[in-house]
Amino acid sequence: MSCRATLLSAAGLLAVAMALSPLVAAPAPKPVDKPDATTTAPDAIRKALDTPNNFEFKEQNLTAIINTISEQYKIQIVLDRNAIQLMGFAPEEMNVDLNMRNAKLRTALRALVGQYNLTYVIADGTLLITTEEAGVYRQLKQRVEVNFDNVPLQTAVRELSLRYGVSVVFDPKTVKNKTALSPVTLQVEDVPFEAAMRLMCEMAELKPARMGNVIYVTTEARADKLKDSDSLVPAPHPMMHPNMPGGNNVGLIGGIAGFGGGLAGFPPPPPALVPPKADKVDPDPTPVKDPTKE
Repeated sequence: MSCRATLLSAAGLLAVAMALSPLVAAPAPKPVDKPDATTTAPDAIRKALDTPNNFEFKEQNLTAIINTISEQYKIQIVLDRNAIQLMGFAPEEMNVDLNMRNAKLRTALRALVGQYNLTYVIADGTLLITTEEAGVYRQLKQRVEVNFDNVPLQTAVRELSLRYGVSVVFDPKTVKNKTALSPVTLQVEDVPFEAAMRLMCEMAELKPARMGNVIYVTTEARADKLKDSDSLVPAPHPMMHPNMPGGNNVGLIGGIAGFGGGLAGFPPPPPALVPPKADKVDPDPTPVKDPTKE
């Protein structure tokens, strides 16, 4: 009888402990191999993104979750606070839910940040969480070092693409006619990725065009036809068109007012400044007399 009472007491204590514990705790990570000395930061990030794990979070702060993932996977993750605050959010107040089993980190992370219409990109050796357009901007504006001597363009571009985490695709026609294999020579330091791309493509009489978050290398005529805009680099925080879903508020691509409870948009812009009209000038004005001289 006493043994049964002891068992019941233990069961009762366990039930109380479970009730008082947090609803969901961060899952214990599976072991992640430390990168060796020859592994670049983008390589380590890509390997981490492909690592499966269990993810279970209930009304937990996104910033805290990101810090936990960063420590567990030994990669640097950065929240673009400027872009997030421009959307009307405070990172410390952004809570998320997630329940995934045996999912890759890339899938879980996209589901987490997607709850606030954010995305992630590899830029400057970090995993940056930001808006779609700001992410592309940061990737193409990151500073790079190039040292190629008589290297086929396709080989050089592929090396830069892997080293800096930018997606680049060649037009199959340029590969077939071997234009993509034209040798290029370029030695520059501390230049934007997009500038290095332009220079190397110019040497092969090709041109890069941006299609979303992908750079497509093709002929100049085809690049001009396919490009998303006149500039290879998008504006970091483009304004949302008033006719887009979300009302008349001006918002951000990636943060549209009115969706799913309403991601806050920008307040209406102030009225344009109109210069004051000049007073009509009398062709023969009567001079004003100085009373002190009378």
